[in-house]
Amino acid sequence: MQDPRTVFAALDLKPGDVFLDAGCGLGEYALEAARRVGPTGMVHAFDVTPGCIADLSSQAAALGLAQLRACVADITRPLPLPDASVTVGLLGTVLHIPPVTRSMEAVFTEMRRVLRPGGRLGVIECSQHAPCGPPRSMRLPAARIVDALAACGFLPLAVNDFGNTYLALFQPSLP
Repeated sequence: MQDPRTVFAALDLKPGDVFLDAGCGLGEYALEAARRVGPTGMVHAFDVTPGCIADLSSQAAALGLAQLRACVADITRPLPLPDASVTVGLLGTVLHIPPVTRSMEAVFTEMRRVLRPGGRLGVIECSQHAPCGPPRSMRLPAARIVDALAACGFLPLAVNDFGNTYLALFQPSLP
């Protein structure tokens, strides 16, 4: 996992924003996002693993982060969010997971649906040369992510190289 401070500096998350951590796992990014958006914002954290969601919900409650809503959801299916309701979305080291890789177009189309005009999407994945992470055959080069998101109506904003991982930033193109 990339240091959340580095990730959120690039995502430019602000108090009052609505953040989506799609495929949140244990929720380290979701917890940091909840601190950053504050009580006037909202964080939606989705994962298919009920245990992860239960643990994240408990942590959020213990920390007094009522603005964090953790929910069991499959990010390869329609998300339980209204259209244009998210300021910033994050897909943090989930695209290389085979069921998600096979459903990238559906995932990106759904992310585009829930993002507000002018919203941002961040994608974190392991670099090809990283000594740890998923097997190299499963890793997705940034160029592949950029091309796939462009095909789903996103404009690339930046690719930040963090050494073992990268963060690619996108914005939905105008309709």
